Amino acid sequence: MRGSIATGRKAWLFVGSDDHAQSAGHLFSLIASCKLHRLDAETYLRDLFRVLAHWPKDRYLELAPKYWAKTRARLDSTQLAHEFGSLTVPPAIAAASEEKASTNGAG
Repeated sequence: MRGSIATGRKAWLFVGSDDHAQSAGHLFSLIASCKLHRLDAETYLRDLFRVLAHWPKDRYLELAPKYWAKTRARLDSTQLAHEFGSLTVPPAIAAASEEKASTNGAG
């Protein structure tokens, strides 16, 4: 994995706007989650951008860093290696679906 991102200090003066700062915060959170789950953040984000356009919206939880290793193992590696083109979406992972249902019911 690559080194840490230097945050804070006066770097926040150059974010540009509150919306940009919020987007940067989301990106930093994704990168931190990748580190927590021992994923290379750059590889994860590249794969995520490849898969996201084909993935059903109700199954986005499967793309989270926590589940990514299992989800990636179920994808066609040849299709994933191409920058463009079709991508076969595998059936839902039961654990991710159950967790989503339990978090939706808790609200």
